[in-house]
Amino acid sequence: MRQFASNGLRIWNLSREAKLVYTGFGLFALLALTVSVLFYEDLVGPRAGGAAAYYAGAVMAGRPTSMGAAGAAGSGSGSGPTIDLPPDDAAAATERITVAVSYRKLLEVTHVHLFTVPVFVLIIAHLFMLTGLSSTAKTTWIVLGWSASLAHLGAPWLIRYGSAAWTPLYPVSGALMALSLAVMTIYPIVMMWVPPRKTSAHSS
Repeated sequence: MRQFASNGLRIWNLSREAKLVYTGFGLFALLALTVSVLFYEDLVGPRAGGAAAYYAGAVMAGRPTSMGAAGAAGSGSGSGPTIDLPPDDAAAATERITVAVSYRKLLEVTHVHLFTVPVFVLIIAHLFMLTGLSSTAKTTWIVLGWSASLAHLGAPWLIRYGSAAWTPLYPVSGALMALSLAVMTIYPIVMMWVPPRKTSAHSS
């Protein structure tokens, strides 16, 4: 901690052990971001409407929810019992109905993320401040990281208890959050191992 308290410290001046520690954290942070993106895609899908369906409940076109069409064609194939649906219900078989997330579930998800996201941002922002970027650039990325994270945590509540009109906020804030956190993670790793070249002290 004394290293961080000293004036003029830059990330490329850290000891090799410290670089290994923070590089390891940075790599795991990138892995966490990747898994978060994959989880997001699996949870709500690539389209903004998926967030509204997941948090507020909706009827979405998708794969059959029963074995009606597929089972009827393959009866006797050993794939399980079949259900014959009336013609009027054929369209309903291709719809997937999702139920709105409960207040308790939303509290649970928010509770977990409020204890993890701030710590994550705090650590990578701490390393990001040790880079040689200008104060304006550092401030911009750090504010973007905090703001996007807060908006992304609040978006489900706005969608669930406000209006589906808030749906675009979820993917937009998620993209800005991923971008800002990725920059604040990758840049310090690069600067640790590839510091900027010093300019010549003497003039011709």
